[in-house]
Amino acid sequence: MTTAQTIHTTRRTGARRWAPALWAAYAQAVAFAAAAVTAFLAADVAAGFTAEAAVRWWPLAAFAVGFTVASNAARRAGPLGPARWTGSVALAGLVSAALALALAPSFAFAVAAAGALGVAAGLTVAIAGRVVAAAEVGDGSGSVALSAAALLAGIGAGTGALFALPLYGWRGVFGLVVVFATLAAWQFAAYVPSEAERWRTMT
Repeated sequence: MTTAQTIHTTRRTGARRWAPALWAAYAQAVAFAAAAVTAFLAADVAAGFTAEAAVRWWPLAAFAVGFTVASNAARRAGPLGPARWTGSVALAGLVSAALALALAPSFAFAVAAAGALGVAAGLTVAIAGRVVAAAEVGDGSGSVALSAAALLAGIGAGTGALFALPLYGWRGVFGLVVVFATLAAWQFAAYVPSEAERWRTMT
């Protein structure tokens, strides 16, 4: 193989690693954003249903329980495996749960939807995190930086939700989560390779 062919192959392999890593990091950012939005708007959700002050943080509590259980369970689920499929399913769940929360007809339904959103977000963070780490961007430090950037972006999105709240209301803000999560699910499924493709690319 000539030097030019080697350089071309190296660039192509790098691009194949960057694309899945970037979209997996975006998926993580959306999941973290869902967490931040739920944290910042839990009281507004409760107020929207005129729920008592004693239960106004129940949506956040339900989200936190779901997120913790799901993320810990996903870390113990073994090797990376079919990440494209499991990650896409988790993101589809994120879309569905955010939509259910945005359209919740009652406070009890909203709490249940928040719990489902937490489960989907926890699975997304764990599975997408594995994809980012497996990409080994740069010397591996790039993967860590991408996940850190995803966390910061998610927190920033939660802060932005406070500014969007007067314009769209809490239902509209969760509707925006649906839009961004739909894009994440679409691109994650398109760019994250299957297990067989991943091995062919990395070898």
